[in-house]
Amino acid sequence: MKLTEKTKYLFASLIYLSFAFDSLLKVNIGVKIHIGILLMLFFNIFYFFRVGFKNKIKLLKIDKWLILFAVYALFSGLFNVGLDSLFIFFYLFLALNVYFFIKKNIQYITDNTIYSFHLLLIITGLIQFLLVMFFDYQLNFLGIDHYSKGSSVTYRLRGFFVEPNWFAIAFSFNFLLLVKNDVLGFIKKHTLLFVFTLLVLVFNGSYGTLAVLVITYGFQFLKKNVVAGIVLAVIGSIGFFIMLEKRAEFKKGKSGLELFNYYSRTEPFNRVNSYFEDKPLTKKIFGEGLGSWGTIAIENRLSVLTYDVRKYVRDSSELHVFLFELGLMGTFLFFLDIFYLYRRNLKPNFYINGAISLFVISFLLYPVFKFLMYMVYFFIIRVLIQKNKKEELNKKLKING
Repeated sequence: MKLTEKTKYLFASLIYLSFAFDSLLKVNIGVKIHIGILLMLFFNIFYFFRVGFKNKIKLLKIDKWLILFAVYALFSGLFNVGLDSLFIFFYLFLALNVYFFIKKNIQYITDNTIYSFHLLLIITGLIQFLLVMFFDYQLNFLGIDHYSKGSSVTYRLRGFFVEPNWFAIAFSFNFLLLVKNDVLGFIKKHTLLFVFTLLVLVFNGSYGTLAVLVITYGFQFLKKNVVAGIVLAVIGSIGFFIMLEKRAEFKKGKSGLELFNYYSRTEPFNRVNSYFEDKPLTKKIFGEGLGSWGTIAIENRLSVLTYDVRKYVRDSSELHVFLFELGLMGTFLFFLDIFYLYRRNLKPNFYINGAISLFVISFLLYPVFKFLMYMVYFFIIRVLIQKNKKEELNKKLKING
């Protein structure tokens, strides 16, 4: 059976848009998984049996560092942790499947789809936020206790996402894909949408993602137009100040750096370093194995958030977990892949560099490993880098030919 171009466009668009509803569209098949990811997986299986293994591998061969990292992570877990590590590796496997789907269907995810995704995030985000503010009602996708902690997660805009930070990552990535290099053109053409975008960013209150957006576009303005750059910096500073004030209301008795939850990220990092001081050098280089954080790290009290041993738990951010599980080698391979993307990106596409920076910030601030499969927008960025590079090469060949 061969799908028409119109069907492929509809199929790819609906899958991308489904991620705006996040937890609303997750089903439990032993683990909770998004319907969009399941559909991508079915598509890949269908494609695999239709074209064969050789062509499937051919599509991924350009991502040598990503594949090498995946292979390293797989054997790191199997060798050190055993078959239990496959549960954690399954998250990476699903992420690679999402990437493969995007590679095959990037042409069907249009600017209209990305625009619609942005609208959906704004609408669902404001609906959820207004329900909390005016009716004290929490959309519950995890357990009502999670939303009744009295912390910032209770009162921040998060749409249909479990965490405000996951919403912020999706919203910021999509904003970069929507606006691209021309933020002024976007503001002129979609002034009302831009105003609502700012409102959502402020009500969401994620510092890291907002900082990436302001720096990405602010720096370009500053180079071309000092006044416009200063105006954007002022807007960003006001938004940042409002976030600090709101976060201070949520977290009684805390101020300054305490509002950034920095302790939950820096202290585990320090504890991981101390842990490896008494271990053989090979442990520091190769780590304790993928999936070992929930047992070995927790047993050694390396986390400041989790104290109960659970095999598949992560932590407050991914950096110290990577260093513990995959060691310096695995972490190096991961960042080598990111650096390779940055090097391949065409310099004029500064918004893509902003997206890469956003991914790195997300890695440093949040536990993104289990969230990788939902970062469809980041995989679009990966494909765009390769697509743009290929188009540039073809242009040079035509000129020289």
